[in-house]
Amino acid sequence: MTIHLGKLSDLSPKTRTVILIGSRSSDHLHELVRIAEFKGRAAYRIETADELQPRWFAGQEDIGVVVGAADLDHVVRRVLDRLNQFAAAQVRGMLEGVAQ
Repeated sequence: MTIHLGKLSDLSPKTRTVILIGSRSSDHLHELVRIAEFKGRAAYRIETADELQPRWFAGQEDIGVVVGAADLDHVVRRVLDRLNQFAAAQVRGMLEGVAQ
């Protein structure tokens, strides 16, 4: 699993799953989810790394991460750490066994 951090518009077409970090009440993030889904991507809006679900990433090679606000560095670090845990578990064929 490869994780790409950046803008939605910069993600490769082969990126089929996108995590959008920010407030659920953000109109901007809501619009980005709509655009991602329109392009055929699974899009998940989260506020914390604890919301990530291993099943979202089963069989996925490329994951996009989009940040909806500038003051979320601590959340982004935790999300990337959790995604790297999922990637390591996927390599071992144990993604479904990662604790929620």
